[in-house]
Amino acid sequence: MLVCPKSTTHLHKFRQGNHRMYVADLNQCAVLEIDNITWDILDLCPSFSSKEIIEELRKKYGSESVIAALNSLAAMEQQGLLFSNLESSSPLLETETPRKLKILVLQRSPYAADITLAAGGVSVAHHNLIKSLEVYASLDVVGERDEKFSENVQGIRFQFNDMSARLKLMQRDYDGVLLESHPETWFLSLIDYIDAPFVVPLHAAKGHNGEGVNAGLLWYAAMRPFDAFWVPTNSVEQLYSRFVFDTDIFHTIPYGVDPNRFQPLDKQKAKNEIAKVLNAPQIATSPVVGFFSRFQPEKGAGVYIKIAERLPHACFLMTAPMLNFYGHQQLPPNLICAPQQPRDQLARLINAFDVYCFPSMVGEETFGLALLETMACGVPPVVPCLDGLPEVVGDAGIIVPARAYDHEIGSFAGTVSPDAMADAVNSLLTDEKARLALGQKARERALTFTWDKTAQKVIGLFRKLQRIQQLESGYKRHFAISFSPYFNNRRRQIESRSILNNITTQKERPLMKDRYAQPIAEGLSLTLLKKHSRHEVEAVLHHLYGRERAELVLEKVFGFEEAING
Repeated sequence: MLVCPKSTTHLHKFRQGNHRMYVADLNQCAVLEIDNITWDILDLCPSFSSKEIIEELRKKYGSESVIAALNSLAAMEQQGLLFSNLESSSPLLETETPRKLKILVLQRSPYAADITLAAGGVSVAHHNLIKSLEVYASLDVVGERDEKFSENVQGIRFQFNDMSARLKLMQRDYDGVLLESHPETWFLSLIDYIDAPFVVPLHAAKGHNGEGVNAGLLWYAAMRPFDAFWVPTNSVEQLYSRFVFDTDIFHTIPYGVDPNRFQPLDKQKAKNEIAKVLNAPQIATSPVVGFFSRFQPEKGAGVYIKIAERLPHACFLMTAPMLNFYGHQQLPPNLICAPQQPRDQLARLINAFDVYCFPSMVGEETFGLALLETMACGVPPVVPCLDGLPEVVGDAGIIVPARAYDHEIGSFAGTVSPDAMADAVNSLLTDEKARLALGQKARERALTFTWDKTAQKVIGLFRKLQRIQQLESGYKRHFAISFSPYFNNRRRQIESRSILNNITTQKERPLMKDRYAQPIAEGLSLTLLKKHSRHEVEAVLHHLYGRERAELVLEKVFGFEEAING
């Protein structure tokens, strides 16, 4: 198998027509015809390992096909093609390092260099990503004033209603634009001002009565072929595939964890210290079931309370910014509420947990950062089978069957049985051997998620989008389309059709005949594509013809467009 990552600076890929693809090996002065899998592998191999390439492409092609393609590339390498010895022996390539990207970071709230007291998962994830990205990129973060946060992170003054500020962004020649979160739709119009790839994170896929999905769909409609959604788990793409045609725009890049900050400590010592701090001696002598998130109904607070009532022999220890309305009701005597913990002290509290119980049903759990940080401390989790939580847990915890709703009720996207959750938690509390083994497995799995790996994949995504942008920057041929009634002699009735006239806006005549009769849907699509994005055209066709027919028309029209502009 080809061992990646590998440099491809000596390779040039190009297409002829709609289906034939080639790669030129500039070291060997050779041109080879390749297939779709090899084309995509060559896109990824400078930034990803072979294992990561298989994971990235397995949904599109299947793992066996990707492995076979990597084996074929390895055979070519042995023959001195594509990845020949000339590459490794070149003094230039030995010292060559990729140029640092210049990335604009868009966020509504001011950038915080210190997140010690941060509670929201999105802000914590964004901060950790920025800290990791600055190793590989130069970052400009919009805010209220110009200020320098670190060597590679610069705050720049930006007011949304200031047109001169927008023009300054246009002049800075960015390699990419990164949003903090997709609900920030007030930045949508900047796509028209900044000619660089946008990467839009989808931290929360559902929730809030459809607001999350609608914000994502607004971005989808505006996106160009070289923009992308970054999603932390495959569950987000699966959700949006119900609504959109172009699922290739979704790129799965998991979040990370700091394994040095969040690591296993002596559990009994941690219990003793927390028991003393909270003046709750039962913590030191009882099995502890932890909860670490916002204490809201959607996050599973009510279910967690019910589990505590069903397991009176255990101590239930939770920490949250506030208790909300639960602070005004009678809570079970075995439930202890700890105040919000600074992030540099969270690991000690988490290590007092024997089991982490997280019955969230909000529909926002595209990943579960608190879940991963708890796993990194060697605490086995119990979670419902909802959203992205099962993808994070894998086989390192207990995943309880749950019911996901097609349509939310209030802000709930699903439900899980308190009895089923309680049984799962109790099975670990009463089986120390299984609990410790699962805790070790949780730690090992968490170590596969690092912020440095996340940052490298985000940089790899930007570089991939830049290559797509270069391919898209060529001249686009648009034909003159007209619409006309005509008499259908077989049906004996007047109908309508579109006419594709064989003359482009630049007076070219690329096709064989003068004109072609096409269905109205195809003519409408070709007309709209002159001024609108593919995703906007998709929205119009979905409205007029329904999803199934719209997707058939889009596949045909987009294929024609690719071929005529090859």
